[in-house]
Parts: sequence; structure tokens; C-alpha cells
Amino acid sequence: MKKNQFIMYGLTKYKEIIDKIINELKAFNDGFEIKLILTEALTNALKHGNNGNRDKPIYLRYSYDDNKVVFEIEDSGDGFKNLTIPNELIDETTLNENGRGLFLINCIADKIESRNNVLIIEKNLS
Repeated sequence: MKKNQFIMYGLTKYKEIIDKIINELKAFNDGFEIKLILTEALTNALKHGNNGNRDKPIYLRYSYDDNKVVFEIEDSGDGFKNLTIPNELIDETTLNENGRGLFLINCIADKIESRNNVLIIEKNLS
């Protein structure tokens, strides 16, 4: 497995970073899904984990081989409390502002879990 990481303060360069990751992975067929996964995860890390504070770091680590990639998004917050990741639309509130990102990630990732303030997302590559 190969590994790499980025450290971000705010989200000013997240699009360029995601494009670099997709190119490094040669995951062009999975590019849209990877962009969606990382955009939602990084936005959540800034908004909820770092409480919008652009001076706190967000760590984006990933390891990969030809078959899968595992992303770890770590914020500088206190960790997840009572985190529930919905796997189906129970009602229209699932798509409200809070919870929508994790729902979308869960729909397209092969595995998602949280440990303290780290979101771990596994995606099989096509």
C-alpha cells in the first residue's frame, strides 16, 4: 500500500488537492465519487470538527493500492459524539443540512467508520 497526506487550514485549496489525489490514484473512473466523498468529509471537518476555525488543521491521509483507497480525515475537534451514519432515507430530514454529507458518503463508500475525531472511509476502485 502506498500512502500520502495533506494538511489543510480551511478549504481554500481542497479542489486542487482532490484533483491531485485522483491523478495519483489514477482513479479517473471513480473521480466523481471521490470528489463527493472528500468534499463532504472535509466540509464536515471544518464546519463541525473545527467549528469553522480556519486556523485549526485538517489532516487528510490516505493509503491505496490498485484495488482500493482508504481515506482518513482528522479534524482538531473533540471527536464524534453519538454519531449516527444513516444508510437509507428514513424521511426527508435525512437530506437536511446536518447529516446529509455522511449519508451521501455512506451511499457511495464501501465502508465508513469514526474513531474519536477521525472519519475513515474505504472505497473500492473500479
